[in-house]
Amino acid sequence: MRTAKFWVGTVLAGALALGYGCGSDANKDPAPQDAPQQQVPDAGSDAGVVLTLTDAQIARVLQVANEGEVMLGQYAAPIATDPSIRAFNEQMVTEHTAVKQRLDALLATEGIVPEDSALSLQLQTEVQQIMLVLQGPNAPTGAALDLALISAQLNAHARTAFIGDSLLTPQAANTALKQELENERQAVQMHIDAATDLQSGLVMPPAMP
Repeated sequence: MRTAKFWVGTVLAGALALGYGCGSDANKDPAPQDAPQQQVPDAGSDAGVVLTLTDAQIARVLQVANEGEVMLGQYAAPIATDPSIRAFNEQMVTEHTAVKQRLDALLATEGIVPEDSALSLQLQTEVQQIMLVLQGPNAPTGAALDLALISAQLNAHARTAFIGDSLLTPQAANTALKQELENERQAVQMHIDAATDLQSGLVMPPAMP
């Protein structure tokens, strides 16, 4: 099974944008036979961690990614002041809930029982940290809040895309699971493109004639 190097980033929060970072190094050299398959990263560490994932662990990462984007959407939609930001987050709740249901049905059919890994636990922690920032006493308001909300969704989707490309799809063994990964990757890209346009509109609104 191939491996990839995943750079675990810390949560970054700002007045105008929220997100979490990850590096772009994705090496696929085989790991030594006696190498540990997973290492839980230290909190806040940027050290590279080589992860080898089973189909069960890949399935759980997919579940967590969809659950996180639904969580962000459920929080953002009622408090967004910009109608387009509200609509986008409502769309994320609807679409990622449907994807999660489709994924769960596929896993049941294929007999894959999701299993947590260092990566799925890390993703859960990062979404929780972002939610704490968004709900905290120093959270932005007004237009800055709208920008923070769409930036959180954009970064979550970009994170999912990176993980899918560098870790999940290359390692998936089950054919149906691999196809699901490819389908979800296409949807995630559409969400990234839409969120990027919304973010740009808030950062650089159209000039008045």
